[in-house]
Amino acid sequence: MALWSWLKDRACGVFLHVSSLPSDQGIGCFGAQAFDFINFLKKSGMKYWQICPLNPTSFGDSPYQSPSSFAGNPYFISLDMLVEMNLLEEHTLDELRKIPNNDIDYGALYRLFQAILEQAYNNFCKQNDLQQQFQKFCQSAGWWLDNHAKFMALKEKFPGKIWTDWPKEFRDPNTAKVDQDRINFHKFVQWIWNDQWKILKSFANKNGISIIGDLPIFVGFDSADVWANKEIFQLRSDGSPKVIAGVPPDAFSSTGQLWGNPLYDCEVLKRTDFSWWMNRLRRCLELYDVIRLDHFRGFCDFWEVPAGDETAKNGHWAQSVGIKFFESVKLFPHIKFIAEDLGDLNENVVELLNDTGLPGMAVLQFAFDGNCKNKYLPHEHDKNQVLYLGTLDNDTTNGWFEHLPENNKEQVRQYFMDEVSDVAWTFIKKSFPSPAKLLILSMQDILNLGTEARLNTPNTIGKNWRWRIKNDDFYGLINGQVPNYLHYLCKIYGR
Repeated sequence: MALWSWLKDRACGVFLHVSSLPSDQGIGCFGAQAFDFINFLKKSGMKYWQICPLNPTSFGDSPYQSPSSFAGNPYFISLDMLVEMNLLEEHTLDELRKIPNNDIDYGALYRLFQAILEQAYNNFCKQNDLQQQFQKFCQSAGWWLDNHAKFMALKEKFPGKIWTDWPKEFRDPNTAKVDQDRINFHKFVQWIWNDQWKILKSFANKNGISIIGDLPIFVGFDSADVWANKEIFQLRSDGSPKVIAGVPPDAFSSTGQLWGNPLYDCEVLKRTDFSWWMNRLRRCLELYDVIRLDHFRGFCDFWEVPAGDETAKNGHWAQSVGIKFFESVKLFPHIKFIAEDLGDLNENVVELLNDTGLPGMAVLQFAFDGNCKNKYLPHEHDKNQVLYLGTLDNDTTNGWFEHLPENNKEQVRQYFMDEVSDVAWTFIKKSFPSPAKLLILSMQDILNLGTEARLNTPNTIGKNWRWRIKNDDFYGLINGQVPNYLHYLCKIYGR
């Protein structure tokens, strides 16, 4: 069938989540440094900028556990732009700017950021010239915005409680009574966020840079998605999940990974022609140019774990939506997907990938296991693939090589003819000739960093999603010779 064989031209891009950009507001944002990064991409000959989901974060600070799969993360709002709009005074940001900028202190952001946005909202309410733009956004985005704003207002009303612990009348969007001013505040935040991202994305596109955004297949349980759409999930009568998502024991964990997300009722999804999913994709197409389907296997089958289990060991594979989902996606004929097809794949998953024609992934760090026919070795790559040195769940290439067993290190040396004195850059240079049409480099590898710059370690909490580029490293990089050298590599290898 091959629905989407869209990857035609050789190209290269960089993975860097927005949160990792430098700024003086405690976390990367849509401000000046984001525009400078796009200029760096253009100068380097890049065609893509890949990011994690742009949604708000919650428990564990993970962008893959969000209270909404439609809304944007308020922390990414450039507060300097709000000063320019006369919605904030400069001194309002003084305390936030005292936060150390060598990583992300989510606790400090939680304590300070919303109070600043509240001041901006109060000033906005006094400015009549902005009201028409705001109302226009509320009307056009109401199909997702109304439930999100209502849910977030209720999260304030019942702080620290998941929605199943709210009084009964508030567990249903149709019966919940919420203060309209609090609803308007959360709509205001999304309006500002949406407008800033729209400007940044437009700047990227005008400079030849397409945005690759991540779409997690599952959603967070304590979210507007589940609260407002209970019928499409496998829930008990009290709203709690019957089963939850995860993955079986693998190289990352001997007990598997227990993600905790509620699982879909696939029969209901099919009966409704995947209407909720079509809305989700519609929103993604407003935010991204290319959508990476995280955990592609979940569209074929998913690891179903009884709710309440402490590990994922007792789960089993359950049938998912399959090709019927992708046939429905033909509503968006120009949509571009990348399939995250990593892990232990059975014949049905491979068949689904082939039927859709989607480009899958190859990961260079997975290639060196002593097998000369390992599918991730460059000579085994397929044209219809996206090549990564490592994923966001892996160590940096330098960190990975440092912890690699000696016999595997020797295979790396032999494969690359002993040119591994500078491991990250050896991998970068050797990846450019790969047959894979699209190559995505991580900013950590470009900066030649080690384990200290790792973004996420699966099945752990507390130290993930905190890495940021230091300001001096950022401008030293983009004003140095690296962009010219990357552009040279893109040119000679047709990327």
